Amino acid sequence: MAYLVTTAFDEFFRAINLPGDHRSAANARRDWVLGRIGTKLDVLEAFPIGSIPRFTALSGHADVDVLVVLHYGKHVKGRKPSNVLLTVRNALASQGSSIRRNGQAVTLRFQSWPNVDVVPAVRISNEGTITGYEIPDMHEEKWIFTTPGKHSKRMAVAAATYGPDFRRLVKMIKHWNLRQGQPFESYHLEILALRTPPATAEFSWSLLKFFEAARGSLDGYIWSDESMVDAYMGWERRTKARTALASAHGHALSAWSATYQGDQHQTAIGLWRKVFGNTFPTYG
Repeated sequence: MAYLVTTAFDEFFRAINLPGDHRSAANARRDWVLGRIGTKLDVLEAFPIGSIPRFTALSGHADVDVLVVLHYGKHVKGRKPSNVLLTVRNALASQGSSIRRNGQAVTLRFQSWPNVDVVPAVRISNEGTITGYEIPDMHEEKWIFTTPGKHSKRMAVAAATYGPDFRRLVKMIKHWNLRQGQPFESYHLEILALRTPPATAEFSWSLLKFFEAARGSLDGYIWSDESMVDAYMGWERRTKARTALASAHGHALSAWSATYQGDQHQTAIGLWRKVFGNTFPTYG
């Protein structure tokens, strides 16, 4: 419980945050994957990507993403993304494996934290220099260009520029996304956050501006590093995201007004609970 909006946000963040540096756990899972898959497939390199190494993971919802770069000629050339994913799943030979909902990875479930999403990839190079990777999208049967190293660097620069509030804002947005049934993929949200960094040390205004900018972004398409970030969004998913953002923006605007134009912290905290759910503290 909290009497002030600022205190409520502090308590909320502590409830959703995955504290500490868990890159060693991510590396251990990568080594496990390599030990299982390396004897069956020609793997050129493998490394953790995603929220854990970028320090934007949520407590209770943090899986390790491992990018497994395959030999193009042996395992990818002339094959559909769905076939490559099935090859990786078979090579892992785990009864607990399944192809992830977004059709881009093979999910491995472990008895202990964390689970793993294995993302097969191929290198893209220009005159011998690796410029990025392509990962599968089995729903569209196409390959998606990605540059995880560049994105991680941008996230680190933003955190250094704006301080710890940047990653805190990202985590709050990801929690909101989970409550909506995940209309946005995590990478998409991080791209939006990079374009709408924290405006002040107080989260009410920053969240209000984020929801406002995110609503506007759905009217077009978002590009980053020569790839369309929101290509995965069909009409139904985009409509769901637009509805969720409209609701969040309305509550955020009312909450900000209640706090800074009426000093009504009880009202504001109640409105933020409508945005973030019961994890956000009550007034009192």
